[in-house]
Amino acid sequence: MTTEVKGLILAVLSAVLYGSLPIIGLKITATGLSIEAMLFFRFILSFILLACLFPSAVFSVNKKMFKQFCFAVLGYVVSSFFYFKSAEYIDTGLAMTVFFIYPMILALINYVLLRETLPMSQKLGMVFAFVALLFLTDFKFHYQGNMFIGFMLGIIGGTGYALYVFLTRSTGLPPITVTAWVCFGAALFFAVQSLMTKTLAAPPLSVVWYLAALPIICTVLPIIFFIQAASLIGTIKTSLISILEPATTLALGMFFLSEQITCVQAVGLVFMVISLFVMEGMDLFRNRSEAK
Repeated sequence: MTTEVKGLILAVLSAVLYGSLPIIGLKITATGLSIEAMLFFRFILSFILLACLFPSAVFSVNKKMFKQFCFAVLGYVVSSFFYFKSAEYIDTGLAMTVFFIYPMILALINYVLLRETLPMSQKLGMVFAFVALLFLTDFKFHYQGNMFIGFMLGIIGGTGYALYVFLTRSTGLPPITVTAWVCFGAALFFAVQSLMTKTLAAPPLSVVWYLAALPIICTVLPIIFFIQAASLIGTIKTSLISILEPATTLALGMFFLSEQITCVQAVGLVFMVISLFVMEGMDLFRNRSEAK
């Protein structure tokens, strides 16, 4: 298996697992547990799991990276919190699609700070991805009311995630270490926030299985897969492939929450697939040409 193929598989797995987060999160908050409390349990359980499984990796933190970690944690906290806040104003699947402004923001950060150039395949992939997001939102954007608030919160969340991706890719630390301490920092933030708002409470027994899925399926595995994929095929390409997340959310929402997808959103899914084929197909064609 080539490095490119391995990176692509990891990126797709990360996207699919991340896409299940809104569904599982909604199942938990539907019992009355607050978003802040749900996110606290998500991140603290993730940190504990990683510390138990990989103690040597988790506790090999480089003190020189502390400041960088703090900013990375801030970015991840912003992305997690504002995504779920966005979902309070607009549908969960719609909030996820708006969140995916982050690959464009990441590309802008890379261009401004690192002077990275984008190959034509990634430029075209971003164009098709942007068109896909427009269709997936069903063209329901308005400059007023809950729709506008939901969109703005989703964009803020996407910006936070772009910052997180940018900062964690250059730490030089193992993905396990990065994942664990980002989760720990996020857990501290949401613990303080939950205590200040008096929303921290023990989860009901009916959601124990969903709480178990939060650290394993929705957090630890997809974060590790994403970081590993980014190291193999680059952050921008990995981020573009992650556009499969809203497709997964929409599909799971239809199956578990009886949500419906419109014809316009179905067209968006087609554009999303096209964006992946354009991005990967042109890269493969270029590589084969160079080999000749």
